[in-house]
Amino acid sequence: MRYIIQYTLPYEHRVMVGIEAESPETAIAKAGELFDQGDIWQDSADVPLLYDDFEEQGDAGVPLEFTVEAEVSGDWPEAGASVTAIRRRDAAFQAVRLLLETYRRGEERGGSIDWEDLDQAYQAALQASGSSPETDRPEPSPRCSRLAVVIEGGIVQSVIADQPGAAPAVAVVDYDIEGQAPAGLCDITQSDGSRSKAYVVAPWIEPARIDLDEVFRLIDA
Repeated sequence: MRYIIQYTLPYEHRVMVGIEAESPETAIAKAGELFDQGDIWQDSADVPLLYDDFEEQGDAGVPLEFTVEAEVSGDWPEAGASVTAIRRRDAAFQAVRLLLETYRRGEERGGSIDWEDLDQAYQAALQASGSSPETDRPEPSPRCSRLAVVIEGGIVQSVIADQPGAAPAVAVVDYDIEGQAPAGLCDITQSDGSRSKAYVVAPWIEPARIDLDEVFRLIDA
């Protein structure tokens, strides 16, 4: 058998929020709605949190008294609004911590962020927003992590990638324009503001037929 155990601490939770309304009665009604929804502590621009603290009441040394609130034969009941707010707050802190850690690791790797680290922060952010990680998580899309330009005889032969469909746009800019038709040339602005003629082409990105992981291991070695 499952039991719901209750205890009460001798503290008063005092909260003050700012609410803009037409009358005191309307402001009180709005505060009640926000409390019931578990959103009164969210500290938003519309309803800023002005005070939130626990004040001791009575004799804090009195031993806690535990009582059985209810017996539960099936699933646990849903948590109340106050617990939901706490969980969302904790998830928000977790999302921030994971995001900062992800960027720190990315800097150590020379700017490469591990998507698995970012996914953990995303899951925590979903919980903080009140969304369901299971139902609201978008379908993962393929990511291009390896792309290489194959050159032979000074000429680009192909551009290959581990995920061609997810690869970024690639352009080949060739300043060796001898033999190229003038109509096919582009004016490219240089770093000093001057313009130079170049032959520009966007090559078709093909699936890799070589081991790109091996290629990048040799670069990192």
